[in-house]
Amino acid sequence: MKNYFFYTVIILLSITNFSNKLFAQSTNEKYKALNDYFETIVKDSTQDVFVAKEKINSNETLNIFGLNEILIVDPAGNWKSDTTLYKKKDFEKMKKEYKNRCVPGKRIWWCNDDYWTKDDFRYKKVVLESMNRDKGIELIFEKYNGIDIDVYGFSEPIYYQNNKYVVFTVHKSHMAGTNTIIVIMKKIKCKWIVTHQGSNHNIIN
Repeated sequence: MKNYFFYTVIILLSITNFSNKLFAQSTNEKYKALNDYFETIVKDSTQDVFVAKEKINSNETLNIFGLNEILIVDPAGNWKSDTTLYKKKDFEKMKKEYKNRCVPGKRIWWCNDDYWTKDDFRYKKVVLESMNRDKGIELIFEKYNGIDIDVYGFSEPIYYQNNKYVVFTVHKSHMAGTNTIIVIMKKIKCKWIVTHQGSNHNIIN
């Protein structure tokens, strides 16, 4: 009987350890995708890049993806409509797993309980600032004495189609306005590459 309990405990501990490793690997891959994208927007490796410290609510990612206004990039770098990526069964599975994963903050966009840290980014000149305020980017303009500042916001990356794709929202704020898209990436030859993007045409950017 003692041997039975001993082996049962060992098996349970092994299963837990294996599950934790899989979760860590899964999270690491999602953040690799985010960083592979992030490094495409850095034009000057000496510059500071401003990032909203609050994560964007993943509900926004799901809302935009669900519209099926998705573009695919061809080998020549041109964008064209692609209505085949969206599959209702896969989308509903993604929605069930990732909907309402954080407490919404001001303007619904931002999470009130989920934040980025500098360690989440490979790029070391990231400046994290709060956007979850009534004045939003205006306070950042005031703090840094300038209006030529871009602030990027990102949602937590989420998986689509059994981890084949990583999807997240990118929100860019600047003096002239805002731009919001979802980025869809696929791992090709050990690197995450943007294959699709989507937007909500009802949002005035």
